[in-house]
Amino acid sequence: MQGESPSLNRQTSRIDSSAGPVSASVLKHLKKAEILLMCPPANPSTSRTAWWLCIESDANILYDELNSPVCDWKLAVSAPLKLENLLPCDIKYMIFEKSRDGDPILRDRGTACSGSVINITSVDTRKQIYMSCSEQDGWRSEGMILISNPLGEDQPNGFIFIHQQSNRHLNLSLERDFGASNAASRTVRIFVPYLVSNRASLPLSYCVVEIESSKGSDSEIPWLSKSVKAAKHASSRPVHSKHSNFHGTHRVVQCLEVLETNGGASVMFSLQSQLNRTGFLPFSPRTSDVGLLSPRLGIAVCASHSKSFQEGISFRDLEDNERIVVKAKGENDSYFKLIVFLTMSSQRTKVINFQPHTLFVNQLGQQLFLRQCDLDCFELLLPNDPPKVLLWQSSLCQEQLKISMDGYEWSSPFTVESEGVSHIIFQSKTHENSLLLKVEIQNGTTESRFLAIFRHASFISPYRIENHSLRFSVCIRQVESSDKSWQSLPPGYAAPFAWEDLGRIHKLEIAVETDCKSAVATYDIDQCTRYSPIVINNTADAHIFVKIVQEDSTKVVKVADWVSDNIPMEIVPYENVKKLGLQDHPLDLELSDHQEIEDQMHIGVDFIELGLSLVDNTPEEILYTSMQNFYLSYSTGLGSGISRLKLRIESLQVDNNLPLTPMPVLLRSQFPVDPSSFMFKCTITSQTVHSSKCLYPYIGVQVPNAHNNALVVNLHEPIIWRLQQMLQHLNLERFTASQTTDVSVDPVIHIGLLNTSEIRFKVSLAMTPSQRPRGALGFWASLMTALGNTDDLQIRIAPRVHEDICMRQSALITSCLSSIRKDILSHPLLLLSGVDILGNASSALDHISKSIAALSMDKKFIEGRQRQDTKASVEGFGDGVREGAEALGKGLLRGVTGILTKPLEGARVSGMEGFMQGVGKGILGAAAQPVSGVLDLLSKTTEGANAMKAKIAAAITSEGVLMRRRLPRVIGADKILHSYDEFKAQGQILLQLAEGSSMFGPVDIFKIRGKFATTDAYEDHFSLPEGKMLIITHCRVILLQHPTSNIKPKKTDLMKDPCSVLWDVTWENLGTIELARGKQDSLSQPASRLILHLRTAAPEAHRTDMKDSVHVIKCDSKSNQAVIIYSAIQQALSRYGPDRPGPSQLRTRSIVKRPYSGPNPDSMAFKHLKSQQYVPPPAGLHALVENIV
Repeated sequence: MQGESPSLNRQTSRIDSSAGPVSASVLKHLKKAEILLMCPPANPSTSRTAWWLCIESDANILYDELNSPVCDWKLAVSAPLKLENLLPCDIKYMIFEKSRDGDPILRDRGTACSGSVINITSVDTRKQIYMSCSEQDGWRSEGMILISNPLGEDQPNGFIFIHQQSNRHLNLSLERDFGASNAASRTVRIFVPYLVSNRASLPLSYCVVEIESSKGSDSEIPWLSKSVKAAKHASSRPVHSKHSNFHGTHRVVQCLEVLETNGGASVMFSLQSQLNRTGFLPFSPRTSDVGLLSPRLGIAVCASHSKSFQEGISFRDLEDNERIVVKAKGENDSYFKLIVFLTMSSQRTKVINFQPHTLFVNQLGQQLFLRQCDLDCFELLLPNDPPKVLLWQSSLCQEQLKISMDGYEWSSPFTVESEGVSHIIFQSKTHENSLLLKVEIQNGTTESRFLAIFRHASFISPYRIENHSLRFSVCIRQVESSDKSWQSLPPGYAAPFAWEDLGRIHKLEIAVETDCKSAVATYDIDQCTRYSPIVINNTADAHIFVKIVQEDSTKVVKVADWVSDNIPMEIVPYENVKKLGLQDHPLDLELSDHQEIEDQMHIGVDFIELGLSLVDNTPEEILYTSMQNFYLSYSTGLGSGISRLKLRIESLQVDNNLPLTPMPVLLRSQFPVDPSSFMFKCTITSQTVHSSKCLYPYIGVQVPNAHNNALVVNLHEPIIWRLQQMLQHLNLERFTASQTTDVSVDPVIHIGLLNTSEIRFKVSLAMTPSQRPRGALGFWASLMTALGNTDDLQIRIAPRVHEDICMRQSALITSCLSSIRKDILSHPLLLLSGVDILGNASSALDHISKSIAALSMDKKFIEGRQRQDTKASVEGFGDGVREGAEALGKGLLRGVTGILTKPLEGARVSGMEGFMQGVGKGILGAAAQPVSGVLDLLSKTTEGANAMKAKIAAAITSEGVLMRRRLPRVIGADKILHSYDEFKAQGQILLQLAEGSSMFGPVDIFKIRGKFATTDAYEDHFSLPEGKMLIITHCRVILLQHPTSNIKPKKTDLMKDPCSVLWDVTWENLGTIELARGKQDSLSQPASRLILHLRTAAPEAHRTDMKDSVHVIKCDSKSNQAVIIYSAIQQALSRYGPDRPGPSQLRTRSIVKRPYSGPNPDSMAFKHLKSQQYVPPPAGLHALVENIV
């Protein structure tokens, strides 16, 4: 940019047309202004077009430390002219600029896609700008259009679009946004007033028409032209019934202009263009209706091949947001039934949408035939067809459907004008059997007004008819149905029911089959009541009683006689639909007062305490379930084929045995249960009946009083992924997969009485994104990290008592799940009150810190954070602050030292190129690692505050700390499951809690809790004098220091307080083991010192420091503890050491990757030490050892 010009104030900016263009902006002279800059071409020989830019400068007033105002400037650069295409099609445009001599100069040309904004930088907006445009379907603008005039005069609000083939004219509208000054960026929008959208996927044609007035008086239409009036009077004669107006439509008086479709789904049109050509005034002259469209102006639609525009819709009705039903006429009086409504596009274009009234879907698995009433023409609906629109054959017949399938006759007619479920009965052509289908009519779909889905009928329906009579069969049908619609129901059976036609009266006819005649009565089954009895054959002792009851969402119609009123009776589904009068096979329903004596058998199992351990494929014990006073009994032969199963548990607790979990107890009761009471009791009685039916007279589930007690559920995210991984490995589908070709049967479940008590849960969920498998949860991972933590989320399952439940097993399971889901979601405030705000904040901060740490590209720093994430969670505010400070220190230290170490490491590996890469990594790490440390400080501090809040809440509510029933089982690296050993379990906890540090390692000078928890498998441990502990794992020997050696006012617990790692020696770095005596040990005493000689690959000059080459273990001098430890180390070394025979199959514990485990910190060390050779200890080592011991 070149030159200089004074800035222009936004409100009073002036541009002198005689002066040169503004081509520069001086920063030191900035003020609020809008400036027009010119950028001349870099090479005038190739291009003579300059670029123009609009720069808007604005400032916010800020204040510094001395409270002095400072301007925060913002510069916005934009094109001087923007062209926004709001048409439904792409257009080709040409932009002209008027020169000084008045001739237009072409400045720009291109294609503007529908909905796009084109930035035009080649025009000087101080001059008049013109445009011409065209469209690929044959539309072209009439001449050039003035779109920008700096004087603001004679700017048209639209222009004419002409179709080259049909010569149809279209008035497009222009909208301008020119800003506050002449130098501001200008926007020109092109849109069409009206648009017709074909959402029915049918070949349709449209026409702007004059429609008949609703009252038909000429006094209401003084705005009609003489030619229109003549046409109106010429056509004002009686109309045949087949042309009678549909609801919301009017008869067409004359066609004003046919709109071409060109095979597209959208058609543009405007009212002004054709009205100007025909002399038809678009607006009403009435004073009260000024500015409104005339009610006589409308649009008509028909099938493309017919061009029969008989019915039209008024634009005034569409403006009132009405949905109008219209018929698109075809040939031979056929028509499509459509819905038309008005929407807005881009807040400027009115879109007239045509969509189907009804779509039909076939989900029967076989082809279906549809026809209108008794007409011969029918349409075929295949199972794989998309939703289909029906072509009605005649407007003279009623809009009623008949359907049929192969081998069956046509059904009774029905309508699809209302939402609901209906049943259609098919009679086979041989009259041997019948078929019942369900038609589900849905309302409010986006594709159509109604969606009719044809399915096979199931036992779940809006109504159910049960025949409790012992002597009579009943027949049922909807009022005003045909004789073949009767359904026969023998005694003791139930059948689903739905209205055959939703458009007819919703009343049920019930007929009783007798030898002489049938007694028929009509009932309103939408109301739950008991009706007067039906007298059969005028006999006083023959009555039929009808009662309607509500069971969930189903109305149940119970038909019974006076005999069965006091006798319980089994009701089974009756799926075979029969015609009235058809003889059924007799049913054996005889009642016997004598019951056959059955052999009774009772089996009972009673445990004072029962424990179940769940071990996955790692292998590792992940869950332990303990139950007190567990009682299970099974009894059979109780009479009438009844058996009973009882389960009673006094106390139940499920422990999460994953290492370092903050929630060791997964499930338990909130308060201890009274020994005389129980925590869970379940009773199930079953009765042996017909093989196709499962009868359960009673099912009861009882828990303690939910108002005083609740089940506490604590879920730590890693346990969920471990269980999911175990189930995937088990592949349970292989046990349920059937190898036969038999068809699976969905059994019928009949429950006499279902009684469940109220159950309350308090659910706490702790999300741990750092221990989540990669790719788990997908899109929801971030949301669950931020909002997934809950604290005592209250869930209530309401008590239920239901009688006479009879449904399919799949339907019963679906109903149970639906009821539980409804109970959970019915109390949203309880769900919101359980959201753990502090926990979610801590989890979100940790997740952000992990992402920023990944940006540093420092592998050691990232692995260090992963090891830190796998350790135990903080237990208080002090722990949170301490660990957060450690994380901050690590981030600062690694960030600062990385600036020096990264270039050196890169130069050592890749020379100069690596040096430059190291410089970049060092700078990036210096920025990212401290930020990650700050976020870790906030995360850990918030986590500590949350832990302290939980402790205070537990103290206030007098709730004890949840402890495991027993410590987790030990499974060694040999993967052999042994009996439980409490001593080894304690040693495994010591190993998992041990915290280590490295003063001279890779800058990691801070403590690491749980350093070996996820990498080493416990083998043995020994308690040593002076508060020390020796632990042997499958990877190393570790010496720990008890926390009792530190000066602490409280007594420590080794199962809670971590020991410190003094040193550890891996098997690859262990040379020889030597037994020795201490200085004060006599020759008669056994050896009390164990000396570990280490391998070393250091140069000879560095072998002078013998203290780094040996480790001395001081054992109890009064026993042979040193010999025992020596034997244990030798045994582990022979099994897992580098010199053992056989393949390396036992040493690596985590063969199956655990979702929560971090990287092995010694994996690189193992690979390095394997290549080293053993270097024997130098001379004089024994003297040094003697001084040490």
